[in-house]
Amino acid sequence: MNIVEITTYKEGGIYTHVSELAKRMDANTILISGNTKKSGYQKENGQTFFHIPSILSIWEIYFINPPGSYKKIKELINKHEIDLVHLHGPLFTFCGGVMRKTKLPCIMTTHYVLDFKGNKLMESLYRGVIKWVTRSAAKKVDKIICVNEDYIPIYTSWGIDRDKLVYIPNGIDTEKFSPGKSDIKKKLKCKNLLVFWGRLGYQKNIQILIKAFKNVNTPDTKMVIIGKGPDIKKLKALTNGDKNIIFTGYLSDNELLNYARGADVAVLPSRAESWGLVIGEAMACGLPVISSNVGKAGELLGEDRGLILKGDTVAELSEKIDYLLNNKQIAKEMSIRSRKFIVENYGWDEVAQKTEELYKTLTK
Repeated sequence: MNIVEITTYKEGGIYTHVSELAKRMDANTILISGNTKKSGYQKENGQTFFHIPSILSIWEIYFINPPGSYKKIKELINKHEIDLVHLHGPLFTFCGGVMRKTKLPCIMTTHYVLDFKGNKLMESLYRGVIKWVTRSAAKKVDKIICVNEDYIPIYTSWGIDRDKLVYIPNGIDTEKFSPGKSDIKKKLKCKNLLVFWGRLGYQKNIQILIKAFKNVNTPDTKMVIIGKGPDIKKLKALTNGDKNIIFTGYLSDNELLNYARGADVAVLPSRAESWGLVIGEAMACGLPVISSNVGKAGELLGEDRGLILKGDTVAELSEKIDYLLNNKQIAKEMSIRSRKFIVENYGWDEVAQKTEELYKTLTK
């Protein structure tokens, strides 16, 4: 079976999701990206990429590609005798051509979020755009994979055929994301360490995290913010040069794990998530997690596996951080329950198997 996966390149949870799928499936897979300046084929870590250059981005979540980009994809499809195309959201301008013109079986996974915490006008506008995009795509693709099962009744209320909707959750690589030794607190010369990782953009609400950190009363505490994104300059300015807040930029998996394994608490105050991949990764590392109530956070962190923010305020967040830093035994018990829950429910092998079974059904 020859598969095309259309995804971002080295950015966000979508890229992680697709990379993990491709590693585990018994298929020849080409990953097509459209969010870099790269062009053409590239081999990396045993995977084949085909890059369509981006000429402009909108909020770094939707990308404008050169006219005629779809023709290059059509040539690739023919050259490699592709059996199925899997889009991971309508990320790029050429995705419209793929959905309209390809005669192959076509799937779209909706990684985007439906509920966005912002002002009422923005929420309404965002929801309207997402509804229009999803309904339009549903008319052209064979199946829509929902990583959050709560989205299914919403999509059907929009008039999308229930038979087109399939629930397959995100997965976590529990061998890679796992507890282990770390020397990071020794290097940073601190007793307590908070960590955040993800895309540094509006959705992740890192401003509230920086403000809350300034109100944390536990002494000898530092915070590390891992990732890149459009808000990096604004976030650094917000710290006012606080030496205890460290920005690392993009890190390799091994570098990220050194921070995750050495931290005391992971804090993820997002305005919106479709599922909450970073929450799952932190839990798999044996980290107690503080998260806003978005995506599947309530399910993931329920039954005393973590702490959910109720009001998303600076005071509440700083209070919860101090609570976990000063109650080590409670934090340790949370971390044990968290790791166990992810290992038992969200391993990647099962997710890849369900996805591959869907592929086989559509390509018979």
